[in-house]
Amino acid sequence: MAKLFESGEDWETRKDRIIGLGDRSFHKSYYPQLRQNLDRLERFRTLIDHTSDFVILIALPEGIVVDANAALGHLLGESVEKLIGQPLASLELLDVTILLADLRLDMSALNTSVETPPHFLVTEYGCGEASIWLELSYRVAMVEHVCYGVLVGRDFTEHKLAQDRIKFLVHHDVLTGLPNVLLVQDRLQQAISLADRNHEKLALLVVDLDQFKTVNDTLGRRVGDQVLITAANRLRECLQGTDTLCRQGGDEFLILLPNLNDPDASVIVLSKLMLGFLMPLRVDDKELTMTVSVGVSMYPDDGADFDTLLKKADMAMYRAKHDGGNTYRFFNQEMNEEAQERLVMHVGLRQALEKGEFVLHYQPQIELDSGHLVGVEALIRWNHPELGLVPPARFIPAAEENGLIVPIGAWVLREACREAVRFQNAGLSRLVVAVNLSALQFKRGDIAQSVRLALEESGLAPELLELELTESILIGDTERVLSTVMGLKEMGVKLSIDDFGTGYSSLAYLKRFKVDKLKIDQSFIRDLAHDVEDEAIVRAVIQMAHSLGLQTIAEGVENKEVLDRLKLYHCDEIQGYFISRPIPATEFVTAYAPSHSR
Repeated sequence: MAKLFESGEDWETRKDRIIGLGDRSFHKSYYPQLRQNLDRLERFRTLIDHTSDFVILIALPEGIVVDANAALGHLLGESVEKLIGQPLASLELLDVTILLADLRLDMSALNTSVETPPHFLVTEYGCGEASIWLELSYRVAMVEHVCYGVLVGRDFTEHKLAQDRIKFLVHHDVLTGLPNVLLVQDRLQQAISLADRNHEKLALLVVDLDQFKTVNDTLGRRVGDQVLITAANRLRECLQGTDTLCRQGGDEFLILLPNLNDPDASVIVLSKLMLGFLMPLRVDDKELTMTVSVGVSMYPDDGADFDTLLKKADMAMYRAKHDGGNTYRFFNQEMNEEAQERLVMHVGLRQALEKGEFVLHYQPQIELDSGHLVGVEALIRWNHPELGLVPPARFIPAAEENGLIVPIGAWVLREACREAVRFQNAGLSRLVVAVNLSALQFKRGDIAQSVRLALEESGLAPELLELELTESILIGDTERVLSTVMGLKEMGVKLSIDDFGTGYSSLAYLKRFKVDKLKIDQSFIRDLAHDVEDEAIVRAVIQMAHSLGLQTIAEGVENKEVLDRLKLYHCDEIQGYFISRPIPATEFVTAYAPSHSR
């Protein structure tokens, strides 16, 4: 505290020293009051000398510094004695115009019953790297008819930086430093207002890294994070200053393109994005090839708010993914209709099993040499209360997306085995029933247990059940899959490879997994009589299968010409519309059971 009141001094000595510090004409008016309040000021000084906050006492209304504590001197790098008697403005702590105006206004309220609360102010002191932030509270105090302004302040820099950091994190992504969705929403609203005034359009882009999950899974999260940072920089290089790039989460980014005259104007940026990822991303000592899939929605054509535009851009991005990735797609109404149907499927599937809405149809399989019925493929249909009979191609993808394919697949197994026994009782004693297994059903469900229960509940002989596996099932997690397949073989069930030739065909897995039959995909069968390449593929598959001791069945046989070709190539079995469409169980029994055929 400034030694304004030296112990042992009489009042006149103190008065003269105070006058020497400031303006003599100003201080004369305060002598009587200062003398009366000497003891109080002494106590005030003792208190404020023991606080780390800086304290300033100013006389009002002029704003002259009457006293201060040592903390102020440390802050300003000045002796406090030099500050006494100076106008507050000369300290250059802050612009005192508003502060003094507040205090003078509060002076006028002192004579009323209204209590004036303290004022608060946060201000920057200094400049450049040496700047600090000060938090200041100030109010008026009346002591024996003398009016003072009391200012209490502290270094607020760390708190201010923490607040700024929190504010940054609220609107930015921690990893990449890019704006987040909250900030993009705000900027989109501003861009919409500007677009309306200028009769322009804007585009919202959803950008997804195509191979990111593989990178993350194989190289680890640290490398994955570096890939995201590098990809963010690559995207930023493709944009202009008026565009906004944000990370939505995971490996997805959003781009806002304002000020567009028409949708085609966005194609320039889209082309840059595609070209920008032709060069590999350099991460540590690795070069990683990454591509992007981009979906685009336009304002006002596709929506008038952020949520609608984002939803439609997301649909378009998934279409780009579905089309192979490394491309972009604009939203169109067809995508919206597909999304609506997908939603109906997702919602309805959850209740379809409970309500018994699934049914099985059966397609006959004929032995070519004898013309005898030797098997039947069970094909699921959904008897939807509003959509009618829905084929599997429309709802199986939705069932795989939400995991319901596992309980649905288990139901198909039980129902097919039950119906197969019914066929036996009708006279079709050695009929093999074939059931498809999806890759997800095979990986997530306990397929061996499902098969065992289906056989036990129905009483069907294991050799009369044939499980159709896709090649994709056999490729992933080979040892675990091999163990499961071997368990199924030990039960006595038959195994076939569905859609052979369209996946990762390999002689190695045919040998290891000991399958019984290859089902030649209908894409090779449909034009067999007229396409020499299809003819060569089918003949080669049949010859290879026979050399490995496997049977063959051709699906999609639709005319006699194709049937005759397959006989010529020694295909074992066929199925297709030329023989019969898939039909309900009762119709199948009527058409093929001996007791009915008589």
